[in-house]
Amino acid sequence: MDEKLFHAHELVDSRTCYKTLADFERILTASSLDSLGREVRRESRQLGFEHFLYGVRYVPAEGEACQFILSGYPAQWMEHYQAAGYAEIDPIVAHTYRYATPLIWQESIFDTPERKIFMEEARACGIGTGFSVPIGGLPNEIALASIANPEITKDAQAHSAHMAGALYVLSSYMHEAIRRLVFAPPQSSVEPPRLTQRELECLRWWAGGKIAAQIADIMNISQSGVHFHLQNLKRKLGVRNKHQAIARAILLGIVNP
Repeated sequence: MDEKLFHAHELVDSRTCYKTLADFERILTASSLDSLGREVRRESRQLGFEHFLYGVRYVPAEGEACQFILSGYPAQWMEHYQAAGYAEIDPIVAHTYRYATPLIWQESIFDTPERKIFMEEARACGIGTGFSVPIGGLPNEIALASIANPEITKDAQAHSAHMAGALYVLSSYMHEAIRRLVFAPPQSSVEPPRLTQRELECLRWWAGGKIAAQIADIMNISQSGVHFHLQNLKRKLGVRNKHQAIARAILLGIVNP
């Protein structure tokens, strides 16, 4: 990893770290999820942070829950996190369900043996210190934005606290951009692609947060069968990855949040 990025917070001059709302306009007006990801990464690095993550989960009164993630975290950690089901023990997720206040990561929140292992594995993948902001608005909406750095030092924690105001604004702008790009009403002129029953079932479980192995067990098919259906899904939706597929499906009304 680039040494300058590894110690990103040390590059930020405290005299110039305060930003205006205009500095975040390119996030709010991003034309696609790809450009949004680039803008958020650019802005987070300017603020002295290497990684970012945004996640939102809708739990409707009826039907399946649906979630969407925009990740700037290491892919290795995201894959392990989902495969291990770490959302169930993640203290940051637990905080989001209970509180509306921001959270600076400290040793004290990893207060069980399971959470200590979780913390050690996250740090091994490059997620050390950070700051998380619960975001909401709709009654059935739970959202979270996090900014993180690999290093584990008091200076890194102090930097998170020092940048809390700017990070809170960044998180709000990310949230609003996702609402527009992912959850906006579909245009009537856009026709959804025709999906098979298997593809549609895979998509709904995928949108609910299940990984391929779990979907295979639920649908009683092989993992290679699941991957086959998901590849067809991405091709029909004209996207490159899971999160874009879920976003496109929500936008077209195939999956309802």
